[in-house]
This record gives sequence, C-alpha cells and structure tokens, in this order.
Amino acid sequence: MGRLSQITEQIRLPLNIQVPPYLMDHQFEGRAVLPAVEAMEILAASTLAHFPSMAIHHIQKAGFDKFLVILKGCHEIEAFNDLERLNDGTMVSKLITRTRSKKAGITRTKEHAVLQFGDFLRTPKLPFLQIPETSGYHVSADTIYSTLVPFGPSYHNLKGVTLFEKGALATADAPNLEGLPIPLGSPFPLDAAFHAACLWGQRYAGLVGFPVGFGLRHVFSKTCAGRTYDVEILPKTVHSDRFEVDIWIKDLDGALKEFVSDVVMKDVSRGRMKPPLWVRV
Repeated sequence: MGRLSQITEQIRLPLNIQVPPYLMDHQFEGRAVLPAVEAMEILAASTLAHFPSMAIHHIQKAGFDKFLVILKGCHEIEAFNDLERLNDGTMVSKLITRTRSKKAGITRTKEHAVLQFGDFLRTPKLPFLQIPETSGYHVSADTIYSTLVPFGPSYHNLKGVTLFEKGALATADAPNLEGLPIPLGSPFPLDAAFHAACLWGQRYAGLVGFPVGFGLRHVFSKTCAGRTYDVEILPKTVHSDRFEVDIWIKDLDGALKEFVSDVVMKDVSRGRMKPPLWVRV
C-alpha cells in the first residue's frame, strides 16, 4: 500500500464574496448558483493570498457537489476557505458556508467545492483528440442558449458547437466583465467548455449534465478577457446519470491554454431536465 497523506496544518479563512450582477445569469431551475469556475477562482485567490508560493495553477481531485445558491438582491456572500496542508505539500481547499436554524438553533455547514492545489504536475501526458473527417452536427449559438443551455446573456459565450460521436469542437469568447478575482484567468472559456460538454451529452448520452468534479486541471497560460478561444471535448465514459470528458482550451493560433481531465458531467436534476428529442441521436 502507498503511504497515506497526513494533515500537517489546518486553517479557516473568511471569505466575503462579492456578487457582480452577471452571476445572476448563471441559473439552475430558476435559481442563481455560483459557477464551479468562479468557486475555483475564489479558492485560488484566497489560498494564494495566505500562501503566496502555492502552485494554484495545478488543481486535482475537484468536487462541486452542492450548489451555492445566490439569493435575489444579494450583494455579498459570507463563506470560508477551509485549508488543510498535507505532508506532501498538497493543499486541500474547501469552499463552505454556515447557516443557523432560528427554530432549532443548529448551525449547519455546507461544502460547496473542494479541490487540491499543488506542484504535482510538471509535464502532463495529454491524450489526443482525433478530429473526425466527416461533417458533424452543428448547433448555433442562438439555438444553444434559447433551448439547450438556458442561462442569461452573460453566459452566452459559445459561438457555436459542432458535435461528433467521438468529440466536439467549439469556439468561445471571454467577455469583458468585471467581477471576482481571476488568478486562474478568465472563468468564461472553461464555463463555455462545460456548456459544449453538456451539449455533447444531450445528443449522445441522452442527459443534461452539469460539472460536479474533475480529476486534473492544468492552467498553462491564463485566458484573458476580450479574447476568443477554441475548445475541444473528448468523451471518455458514459453511465446512466453521468458521463466523463477531457477538455482542451487553446488560443486561435493553437497554443494550449489549459487542459482539464476526467470532467464528470452529471444529471443533478435527477431526471427532471431532459434533452429535447430533436437534438438526440
């Protein structure tokens, strides 16, 4: 058996998360929820401020199991970054909130995101996406955001997607929106990549998937607001309620900006949300 990592230090850092207006466009079943990409930015900024030498651009074992709901009219969210330093130098970071029941007087803690930062990846071995020679199934941006990914206009960043059984190709914008800290680069290209993965799942897996975790994210060079990027999706496994993909984000010259592996796209609606019949194979 391998040596188990042990916790050598624990810290709880307060987070006062400002709520820019664009976040209200990111919704699930009518409620605004904090995007996974923004949760990673918040934890990275907080961790880096406390540990300036931490390698935040290497992230592994990420999970986003519980939505952080943003109430209408909310301008600030009180939360915490729970940090655990392991003996191998890895830092576990958790985004949590605490609520107190007025009737029972019980304080409940919710864990909305957990991930690990560390210098555990130097030269990643990337899989290869074979671009099909045959024409794919193209979905326009208007169709995507009117019927398939019904987010508000701040998140209408896919310019169109071409779907193949063995992958997907897309182009995504990084809009000029001021908001939360961005130590990992603009959050919008990766969020748009999740939209492209969702579209692939609607057509070929028959479900509407949301990102609930991934195995590894490596940011080679930060994406920037006002730029456009190419996105590639490689499906890996399909199950009854989820599927997994790898994601590449490149600039228009082909330089790799970031790579995310083993992204789990899950039907978090438990079947309430279904793809329209016209998009399915």
